[in-house]
Amino acid sequence: MMNVKDISFDELTAHAARLGLALPIEQTEVWARYQETIPGRTPWGVIAVCVGDTPIAFASLFKYAMRGYTFLRSHHGLLWAYEPSEQEERDALEAVAKHVHARERGLAFIRFGVLHDLDICRPVLSSIPYDTTVVMDISGDQDDIIGRMKKRGRRDVRKALRESPIACTDETEAGMQDFSEYYDVMRETAERDGFSPSPMSDYQDMLRILGLDHVRLFVGRIDGKVVNWEIDTMNDGHAVRYYAASRSEFARLLVADRLLLHACVELSRLGCTTLDHMGMGSDAFPGLNSLNTFKTKFSENVAHVAPDRDLPLRKGFYTMLSTAKSTVASHREKAAAEAAAPAAKGPREDLISVIIGGDIGAYALGREMHEAFGIKSICLASAPIGAISHSKIFDVKFIERISPENIIAAATEIAEANPDKSIFLYGNTDSTIVAINGAQDRLPANVYSPVPPNDVVEQVSDKVTFHALCQNVGIDVPKTEVVKLAGTDAIPASEIPFPSVAKPAASAKYDHLYAKGFKKVYYVHEQAELDQLWKDLREVGFEGDFLVQELIGGDDTWMDSLSLYVAEDGTPIMFGSSQVLLEDHAPTMLGNPVAMITRPMPEHWEKAARLLTSIGYKGFCNIDIKRDPATGRVLFLDLNPRIGRNSYYNCAAGVNPMEVAVLDLIDHAAAKRYEVKERILYTLVPLSLLDDRYLSPELVAEVNQLKAEGKVFDPQRYDKDAGIRRMIDVELTERNQIRKFGQFYPKATETSF
Repeated sequence: MMNVKDISFDELTAHAARLGLALPIEQTEVWARYQETIPGRTPWGVIAVCVGDTPIAFASLFKYAMRGYTFLRSHHGLLWAYEPSEQEERDALEAVAKHVHARERGLAFIRFGVLHDLDICRPVLSSIPYDTTVVMDISGDQDDIIGRMKKRGRRDVRKALRESPIACTDETEAGMQDFSEYYDVMRETAERDGFSPSPMSDYQDMLRILGLDHVRLFVGRIDGKVVNWEIDTMNDGHAVRYYAASRSEFARLLVADRLLLHACVELSRLGCTTLDHMGMGSDAFPGLNSLNTFKTKFSENVAHVAPDRDLPLRKGFYTMLSTAKSTVASHREKAAAEAAAPAAKGPREDLISVIIGGDIGAYALGREMHEAFGIKSICLASAPIGAISHSKIFDVKFIERISPENIIAAATEIAEANPDKSIFLYGNTDSTIVAINGAQDRLPANVYSPVPPNDVVEQVSDKVTFHALCQNVGIDVPKTEVVKLAGTDAIPASEIPFPSVAKPAASAKYDHLYAKGFKKVYYVHEQAELDQLWKDLREVGFEGDFLVQELIGGDDTWMDSLSLYVAEDGTPIMFGSSQVLLEDHAPTMLGNPVAMITRPMPEHWEKAARLLTSIGYKGFCNIDIKRDPATGRVLFLDLNPRIGRNSYYNCAAGVNPMEVAVLDLIDHAAAKRYEVKERILYTLVPLSLLDDRYLSPELVAEVNQLKAEGKVFDPQRYDKDAGIRRMIDVELTERNQIRKFGQFYPKATETSF
């Protein structure tokens, strides 16, 4: 049985020291003295929740007087000695309610930080709660602090150190005397961001009462003018970034990054080891999502905390308050929606899409961006296909070739011309992903790209390493031999039975040989063919590795395709999949699906997620899988570190990959999981090819059913991009597929070769 007793601040401090608890500053006596200066707030007392005589949780409570009612609030309380179970938290809150009611009647509710979603609590009537925050490790010197930041944070802070013109200082004592100069900046911030600032005296009293041991005001100035500031509290070695304000005109000068670094270094010098950014948006509490882009780049450590919830004491009265609030909110939302309705139909004006490459995979990305956000994309390419060059949803910007230097130059020009916008940069070939990674550290701060880390790209792009990674997590792969073509040593005969398959270990190192007549994949009947292939490759100077693999039987329809997106926090959140109906069989395009039916494949998804999380993957990937009709084995063949040229099948089936990436990477507002569950027919070829020459009677019937239901999608055929010149290009391209299949694959075979 839990019981509650009143204690003093001295007793709270002693209990916390004995239990090794770091007291949040809001649970200290000095904070209570500060709160007393704010009209309508009164320290109510400190309590301990006990089991018998043993304290297990604590709270410093404040009484808030509102119009017509009063309530109690404990910031970051209850402070537990350990993480409670749901039942323990329920019992504790009920014991506190009983204790409070016995001491003072008439209080409407108590507002606590409550870890579990208990049915005795309600969402807060006012304020913006959060259940997630960013905590920086600020121990050590400046280099130590920067080194622990995420890649984007390190880049922005180093750029700020080089280029930002602000001078940063500790002006706490000046703020204690006169806060008016700083309050002007807070007024501008509040007007810009749509909130009402506290009275100026609240900030000045905070500095004055908490004192130099518990609070600091760090200020950034340019030519003597205050351009930004932040107030950071300190207690028990932990700092909290409590308030911040800035002038809009200086945002592009990275003043916030520079000031934050200065604050971290100074707080570390004063003995603090962590800096809490005091909340960020999440799925459950999206009210702070606008802050996520800035906060999350400084630390990998996203901590989950107990969000504020209300515990009603006068249940009927609380229901009346809640109903009144809902009615007012509903009227406000309706009015806001009516006012915003015309604007909502327009394009998203804070976002610029830049697509690198000019093939059909690039067009799919541009269409997805247009569908999601109503914006045109800038295509960076040397010779885009007609579907792009004659498109209404693309503007083409010529670059001689795709290289890190050319990407940096083009992206920097776009970013500097649009400093107040986010630039979403992406591509859809292996070599483009490598080039973006090569440019990543030198791109402007407002450029975002969902590419995996370079070391991870190198691992998964090398099929030898990829197979080893699969086997490490229990995923089946084909039996494989590695052939090293560097040097002149004789290559031993293959021990894998013929017929077999030969292909490059890393596509990015091999792609340039397509122009010399080399194939993407080789179907090999005997050793002499392999010997000739090795000879030909060495003669053109290829020094990479090649693979010889066991041939897995089955025609194209035994192939599956997976599309996944792993969020910035390392969690796989997007899952798409499809059964391949037909693949391209032209020598340089062999294996690229051209017709598919989407299907949920949860077992494949789980395996892929296990693999990706094991290697710290982030961003998009596309995985090729083959089911062996003879044995029932499910084998992972390849992983491409990009969404893949057929990404639009996900969009057609209900999940737009580009929208997911923007919500995660830029808005920090992505949902926890997106699954492609709708069944649609995706095709890049005329429907006349999807017949019994290539498909089983069951699949032919399914194709005909989807046609009858109007569930056929071709990414190139977009009704909002249907200019005559472009559609002629599309029509000619797709009619050419009939000729290609007649030449290279007139009917299905048991091996797909």
